[in-house]
Amino acid sequence: MRAVGFHSRPAQSTNASLDTQSSGGAFDLSDRLTPRAEIELYCQRNSHQLINWYEPAEDEAPNDFDARHDRYRQMIASFTGANARLALVLVPDASHLAEDLETLVERLLELDHLGTEVRCTDPDLPDALQSGERLLGIGGKSPQRQARIRNSIAAKASRGEVLGRTPYGYAAGPDGLLKPVEDESVIVKEIFETYAGPWHGEDSKPLGGPGLRAIARTLNDRGLRTRTGRPWSPLAIAGILKNRTYLGTYTRYGVRIAGSHEPLVRREIFNRADAVTKSRSPRRRKASEPPYIFGGIARCNLCGRGLAGLTRRREWKRTNGTSTSKSYRYYECPSRDALRERGDDGTPRHSAWHAGELDEAVREQVRRWGVRVKKKLRPITGDSLADVVAEAERQFNRALRMVASAYGTLGDLEKPLQELNRARESVAQAGDSSVRKVDITELDRLIADLLGEQVEPARRAANALIERVVADEDNFEVIPRT
Repeated sequence: MRAVGFHSRPAQSTNASLDTQSSGGAFDLSDRLTPRAEIELYCQRNSHQLINWYEPAEDEAPNDFDARHDRYRQMIASFTGANARLALVLVPDASHLAEDLETLVERLLELDHLGTEVRCTDPDLPDALQSGERLLGIGGKSPQRQARIRNSIAAKASRGEVLGRTPYGYAAGPDGLLKPVEDESVIVKEIFETYAGPWHGEDSKPLGGPGLRAIARTLNDRGLRTRTGRPWSPLAIAGILKNRTYLGTYTRYGVRIAGSHEPLVRREIFNRADAVTKSRSPRRRKASEPPYIFGGIARCNLCGRGLAGLTRRREWKRTNGTSTSKSYRYYECPSRDALRERGDDGTPRHSAWHAGELDEAVREQVRRWGVRVKKKLRPITGDSLADVVAEAERQFNRALRMVASAYGTLGDLEKPLQELNRARESVAQAGDSSVRKVDITELDRLIADLLGEQVEPARRAANALIERVVADEDNFEVIPRT
């Protein structure tokens, strides 16, 4: 395979010794190999053809992140030109590619969109995301505490013992290993076999069975619930279908053990389900849609979950044969898809609103705020936005840990990363002001921003002025920050 080498200074090679079983023996090196030597040796062992290098200049300072960024952009340019050809990117570890986790994820996503990947020559952590989780922190924060925690459980992980929550269908046995749960394992098998559908030839498009929504609806109609007691949703079904634990493979904290526990799904069924997912996944264009003004603020009255901003596109043909399309924007509770239409008993559904209708209705209520409400308002500005950033960092870290543990894909990190960047932008634009009672002029400015036509200022003002919007099917309540 074609490959390019990328490294920075100082080298943070993790290889104090190298296994040379391929040559019939083993030896220890008293000195660490240079980053270039590590990459060359890796290519030699894995039959990769090195076609280019992106390494620091002789006079480059160890923490010259601008120079590293320039090198990275040069590499991207080599992958995107008219006569460009992709290549595997090899680094000693994730710290050579990025200085923090956010930058690492941005670059891994960019390379993934181009159709290539990053691999670390560190034999203990070849996965770049797992390497970054071990070596890097968010926003430059020290990852040493995380490293100490992981070191304390490394021995347990190396034995394939359960760490954290067990996947649906399994429980931790007396020996600490995963054991099938009879009732749950039957449902897991049913989900895979239903979704994978009928067999298809190698050269034909995978046919597949019912989709995620249909499978979730069928399980709910039979009165079945997830382990937490919630209705099945398309997201829960998708999480099961991409989890390789059901093949009998344990993957956690850089440890991968095949055959560590009893598989619930045959590899042939798993691969068929994966092929169906890929055949049904649309090629998504880069999002150019404006953000949702009350995203993260609006909540479902039934379950309290945040309403997700969704964009649905519809295409149809006119009578003259031409095609047209239109986008529809909604706020919708994630639990809504898991339940069927309102029953005869009048049971309410989880909340869903057309985005434009809820935006205008909430803003109309804000217009009617009187002097009594305004006197009680305590908008979050400046340093108080640190709480918003801290929560965004927690969500990003949680998503990163899940993906690094093989629960999801790189694409699942795009939204948490966007939310983190937006939260930081809000702090930067708010300046250094602190939590305080704002004067009437500043309060009027925030309200004017919320009622204005510019989406980003309206979104920032909404976060500053409104604690939450609680909505059901037909009504809503605006709770100001007081």
